[in-house]
Amino acid sequence: MEKKIKVFLDSNVLFSIAYSGKEKSRSYLIYEIQGMDIIQVCISKLVCEETLSNIRRKIPASESLLKELIEKSKILGDIAADLKHGEIRKLPQNDRIILTTAIYHKANIFVTGNEKDFKKLYHKKIFNTIVLRPIDFLNMSY
Repeated sequence: MEKKIKVFLDSNVLFSIAYSGKEKSRSYLIYEIQGMDIIQVCISKLVCEETLSNIRRKIPASESLLKELIEKSKILGDIAADLKHGEIRKLPQNDRIILTTAIYHKANIFVTGNEKDFKKLYHKKIFNTIVLRPIDFLNMSY
């Protein structure tokens, strides 16, 4: 059996799927790819907390879909590590924790739509983890 690609989703990707719904969200395709046993979707406890908080505040009707997505994801423990990487150190605290959690748990890909904070890290590999926008991840060949 081939090893699955470990794909770690940032809060904004999970929020976007829950907010838009399965039918309208392109990023929901990530979960459909997981259903083909090619990838394993991972999130952290902090990603769950941030996303649940934002959904409850902005669109409570989407909470059930969000909980379904969380159940389909492997939840990893948060790690706050100082990786001595210039661009990572510039990130806001929660973004830094979420990215270092993905790196620590050896995610192959970190998917984020947060261009404001992650733009300089897109397409960069940090240890084993490459940072991609959702569209770049979905355009990959499997």
